[in-house]
Amino acid sequence: GHFIWHKKPVTSLEWHPTDESVIAVSGDDNQVSVWDLALEEDIEVGNQHPKLTNDVFGSSGQKVDIPPQLLFLHQGQDQPKEIHFHPQIPGLIGSTAADGIHMFICEPLDPKTNLLKT
Repeated sequence: GHFIWHKKPVTSLEWHPTDESVIAVSGDDNQVSVWDLALEEDIEVGNQHPKLTNDVFGSSGQKVDIPPQLLFLHQGQDQPKEIHFHPQIPGLIGSTAADGIHMFICEPLDPKTNLLKT
């Protein structure tokens, strides 16, 4: 698939250490995004449910088209420059930026326990 997301230059990218289809990308647009390139839009299921894009708007009020491959979006860092997956903790990503270091987990939680699924 082909999609456009970051609106300014990409500053870093790294493949997930154990999932060959997942990549993290940071950019000068103050975003860190995590993508699963193995995902595709399911047209059959998509037609049965309202589209997420109807409810998502950008900062200037325009509708935002969310690609199905986008798993996670981290915003709020000032000029993120480098990102890395932790080699032993699934989903833990560290990013460095002009305003400091951010650590975050972008793995789904078990809804029953509110803990990471193992």
